[in-house]
Amino acid sequence: MKLTRRSKAFVIPMLLVAIAVLLGILSAIQMNQNKKQVSQTTAILLDQICQLIDSNQAKETVLVESLKEDYVTRAMAVSYIIDCKPEIEDNIEELLKIAAMIKVDEIHLFNESGVIYRGTEPRYYGYSFDSGEQMSYFKPMLSDKSMSMCQDLTANTAEGKMMMYAICWNETGTRMLQVGIEPKRLMEELRVSSIQETMQDMPTYLGVTMVVADENSGEIQGATSPHLVGKTLEGIGIDLARGKLEKMLEGSVDGKQAYFKALSHRGYVVAVIQEKSVVHKDVPLILGIVAIYFAIAVGASLFFILKIAANRDSALKNAKTDALTGLLNRRGYDDSMLARSKTPLKDDFVYVSMDLNGLKQINDAFGHEAGDKLIKSAAACIKKCFADYGELFRVGGDEFVAMIEVDDQQLKAIKDKFEEMITYWNLHLAKGLSVSCGYAQHREFPEKKLEELIKIADIRMYQAKQRHYKATGVDRRRG
Repeated sequence: MKLTRRSKAFVIPMLLVAIAVLLGILSAIQMNQNKKQVSQTTAILLDQICQLIDSNQAKETVLVESLKEDYVTRAMAVSYIIDCKPEIEDNIEELLKIAAMIKVDEIHLFNESGVIYRGTEPRYYGYSFDSGEQMSYFKPMLSDKSMSMCQDLTANTAEGKMMMYAICWNETGTRMLQVGIEPKRLMEELRVSSIQETMQDMPTYLGVTMVVADENSGEIQGATSPHLVGKTLEGIGIDLARGKLEKMLEGSVDGKQAYFKALSHRGYVVAVIQEKSVVHKDVPLILGIVAIYFAIAVGASLFFILKIAANRDSALKNAKTDALTGLLNRRGYDDSMLARSKTPLKDDFVYVSMDLNGLKQINDAFGHEAGDKLIKSAAACIKKCFADYGELFRVGGDEFVAMIEVDDQQLKAIKDKFEEMITYWNLHLAKGLSVSCGYAQHREFPEKKLEELIKIADIRMYQAKQRHYKATGVDRRRG
């Protein structure tokens, strides 16, 4: 039975309404899923920023304590030199030579009352422990001649210059010797690890902004978007006075509709902001695809899509596989590196750089067929030892890489097994087989990025290669 024009006029709008309702439901489902993803991503990023703040503060503490020990030792060394040659204390030129030798910027001699009477800076003569807050720090020295002290990085009394001062009594207890150092290394470390520098070095993601603000004032001290530094959280739209700290919120932030979450950590407020337009950018595309599916035969579409996808996956797999060894090739390696650069490395991640020793020598002496056999033998050993733990690549003629995830015990077992297997194959199956390896664990260098771990592994591999050529007596330029 044919539909009348009237029927068609009724059915078509109904179909359009049904499609619109279905698309609305799908849109809501997708947006809800995106919000869940936002929550997970935000939690991960907040944790990363907090860990970075903890790490920076821990490094600063360790660095300051090590410098204090060093500076007290230098003060004692200068005191001992002057005790041995008392006439030096009246000779500024000699004191300046000692300062240069001990690598300090200032030397001051205090009498038993805590007054400077000699030193490399005559303009400070007469200053005492009562000359200001910075110098009064050392007053306890007057009551205990067994003490030695070192001050934190502080602006000095005379000039306001950032200095560290260390002081000790001489052996006879007749005077105190103080050295002053401008700790350039510490100041550079503090600059690099400052919140502003730290946030600028954070990886950036489209539509994602990370900020760190002072907990008391709300002033933003560091952000992945530099234009926010100096503004306040409230000024950009994050009002924590509502008592919703650590809850996922949404609203206008820095003039854009966004999801955001903030938490308090070690005197800071850390916040992650994700723009809604970026979070939901895939929703129109998804809805469009669904609408197209309604316009064509579902079965035929699914058939062709699956067929095309299968062909593409097969071609992609072949394009990423090394024909000689069956390992992933340089393209596969580059794709893996790109993927790994977008996510933090796991603690048990290990990068292994491997290089076949003596391949050129084998090619020259026995031909490329023999060289190919050696390459395939090395690949077989690599597969047996590393394949269960991660990805394997042949990135050059005689260069291999493994990116695996193992604990220390597993790594040791793999190393031992690989060395044993290479030795066995060299003796019984593939004469001349030898592989130099360099391992770099993320656990060993937790602050290093992937590119830095690669450099470490390569250096260790080349060191192993040098030991091999030295042990075998082979000229590396010919081997």
